[in-house]
Amino acid sequence: MRLSPHTHLYKDFMLNCMPFKQDNGRFQARVAVFYLGGERTRSQRFLDFDDFDTEAQAAAHAHREGMAWVDQHIKAK
Repeated sequence: MRLSPHTHLYKDFMLNCMPFKQDNGRFQARVAVFYLGGERTRSQRFLDFDDFDTEAQAAAHAHREGMAWVDQHIKAK
């Protein structure tokens, strides 16, 4: 499977980081978290974060926060 540069596999989850360019030229950090375990894939969360100067900064922040969400979610079970 070929993943986009902003898509990451982490534990049993896929993190699709989707930096969104704002009208002011800054990028909002966004991530969609998908659970890949079990019988079917299902969407778990869509998380929006702060704005950053560059697409790379926004993607990196979304990646870190997506991993943190997964870690918190797994601990809760």
